[in-house]
Amino acid sequence: MRDLLIPAADLVLGVRCAGCGGPALALCRTCGEAIRPHPEIAWPTPAPESLRGTRPVPPIAAGRYTDVLRRVIVAWKEQGNTRLTTPLDHLLAASVLVHVRHGCPVVLVPVPTSRRSRRARGCDLVGELATSSARLLRRVGVDARVAWALASARETVDQVGLDAAERSNNLRGAFRLRSTRLLVGRDIVVVDDILTTGATMTEAVRALSAAGHRPIGAAVVAATPRIAGDRP
Repeated sequence: MRDLLIPAADLVLGVRCAGCGGPALALCRTCGEAIRPHPEIAWPTPAPESLRGTRPVPPIAAGRYTDVLRRVIVAWKEQGNTRLTTPLDHLLAASVLVHVRHGCPVVLVPVPTSRRSRRARGCDLVGELATSSARLLRRVGVDARVAWALASARETVDQVGLDAAERSNNLRGAFRLRSTRLLVGRDIVVVDDILTTGATMTEAVRALSAAGHRPIGAAVVAATPRIAGDRP
């Protein structure tokens, strides 16, 4: 029956797979299989010293920002296809799970969404993704919560087109601690959608660490190919 409903939905609603453009309500089976999570460490190259340091904050990515996964994330993030939160939350949850220690509750801290992005997209996509991922983790027995502990301290320029040094300068001092609620007594994992140079993650870790709440790790859906799997 499902095999009949998907083409029918495409004909009636014009709905297509974000990965390949074929008939699908969100993703076809082939593209869904193509983005199954394969979590791995994803240190930026060069890895920011603030993430490595004496108390490393290792970033884990569930996939590489290429091919099908890249098209899916672009459709979700830039084209407003919020139906894709459901498949993507499995990838983020898989990345977070690498950091989970037996018996230790975890809190996911989303990187702040800029006012510019919130206005353009009408919502906090990363925050919604974190909430959905925490729900999945609770279903498998992980005590996971989400804390909007960080907020924007100032406006930044669009990161697109900036190199690593420019991204770092653009984001330095851009985040502030908004709340410590849920942070105490839990392992902290900073979460985002894509890891590129590590500048956003570095700033989030700085803001949390400065307040005495250093994360044990970071988790993202995807990392850019030049860094995925690299080690410092």
